[in-house]
Amino acid sequence: MSSVLNYQIEHEVELLALLGDEPGWNSFLSEYAIETFKEALLESETYLCECEGKICRYIRAFVDGFGIYVSEFYVAPQCRGNSFGAVLLEKVKEANPNQNVYVLSDEDMYYEKLGCRRIGSVYHF
Repeated sequence: MSSVLNYQIEHEVELLALLGDEPGWNSFLSEYAIETFKEALLESETYLCECEGKICRYIRAFVDGFGIYVSEFYVAPQCRGNSFGAVLLEKVKEANPNQNVYVLSDEDMYYEKLGCRRIGSVYHF
């Protein structure tokens, strides 16, 4: 059973540990970026998925009145391939029903699989 949570400061340690296991997240977790990243987690629209009591998915988006822009999206390796990531994208969309959701991506095939449409250098969900 999994649940979607609004990110809170009490999730910080577990989320940073989860992301720390992935080499691609070093730029967010470096000594030069970590404090800015922690602030951004709180100031952005950030959601987590918890499965069996552990954080396993994460999404962070900017909302500016013109659209929602998904900046970061992560699914733990053991949860990949099960359509669990789509749950977080749906949560962002549900929280902002009158806004377009755009994904800034370096995982193009994943978003295409979800049915997102490429518009320039972003995907529309």
